[in-house]
Amino acid sequence: MLEAGFAKRPLVVVEDHLYHMTELLDGLGRAPELLGQLTVVCLDRPGPDTRRTVAAWLAEHPALQVVAAVDPPELPAGAARAAGAAGDGASGAGEEPAGRGPLGAGRLRPLPAAAFTSASRFCQAVAGALRPGGLLLQDVQLSTLAFIPADRWWESIYLASTVRGMFAERPPACRFVSNKRGYEATFGRDLLDAGFDPRDVIDKAEIARSVVPVVRAFLERSFPMALRLAAPGRPPWELRVARLESEREEVERAVDLLLWSGGDGAVELGGHAVAEREPGRRRLALKAVHQEAVTWNELVADRLAGGPGLAVLDVGRRVAPPDAGRAELTNAAARHVHALRSRLDDPAAIVTAGHRYRLGEHLTIGCARPAGDPPVAAA
Repeated sequence: MLEAGFAKRPLVVVEDHLYHMTELLDGLGRAPELLGQLTVVCLDRPGPDTRRTVAAWLAEHPALQVVAAVDPPELPAGAARAAGAAGDGASGAGEEPAGRGPLGAGRLRPLPAAAFTSASRFCQAVAGALRPGGLLLQDVQLSTLAFIPADRWWESIYLASTVRGMFAERPPACRFVSNKRGYEATFGRDLLDAGFDPRDVIDKAEIARSVVPVVRAFLERSFPMALRLAAPGRPPWELRVARLESEREEVERAVDLLLWSGGDGAVELGGHAVAEREPGRRRLALKAVHQEAVTWNELVADRLAGGPGLAVLDVGRRVAPPDAGRAELTNAAARHVHALRSRLDDPAAIVTAGHRYRLGEHLTIGCARPAGDPPVAAA
């Protein structure tokens, strides 16, 4: 999920031709919040057209990841920089990450030549781009794969079944797109035999009407948490994550501080910068209305917004008695922040500078909330 380099994502689309993928991306471009969660696997053959088109995709969609028969050095210089600079993707339009952060250093993965001739290599390439529990959206007719007979084009459905079987836990969902009519008569039985419902084949002639709602509904159901992240050397970005303990633990292992709000009023602070309260557990539960929870929320929001920090006097006014003077406000804020620092292995993770408190720039910060909840505003 947060590994360095090309990151696994919850949505993977497999198409065989450049123009099919371009049409799909044009349709999904009307929902830019989906592109930061998407990797496309393009099965068109290597060559100048593939090189130019992949470069255009990467330039036009700064949050997109691509698997294609193109090596980064083959791209035009500007597109190659874009492929390597934008990392894991932003949440929407206007958020083009500019750094090579530690949690993602490239958006292009070359598709090995063997993927066109070997079913196992193809399935490995697709599974390697997909998050557990994610969605694989695959065109039924993949004409560029040499190991699928032209007169039995629907056998590509067994590839999706193989990909699904490569996940020991949380196997992905698989849906198919097709522009063919009467598929129930031609390969409906094969779909059922492979464990798929023929009614779930999507007509790709209406991407905005059919594909986008399916993808959006899947994310809301299977990955309902919006995880905002900030890491040294790159702007904040967003990932969708599942509301599962295993996924939350994975995020906590990857970040210094994680503020997790499940939407039920509970707020918990985790991450490997949090001091152990018991062996192997770095997690602190906070009441949402407690002043400590308010300050952690504001510190994290300030960092995600690239803000100047929290003014000492503002913190003091919130935690001190209503009639406190300036000196008492300052002392009350200092005592309050001292309590926050005691929660961490390194108290210097909260910096005081210019009469403001802020989280250290060396920290990787995460904030997870239900996707429909408004983010906490920086103070």
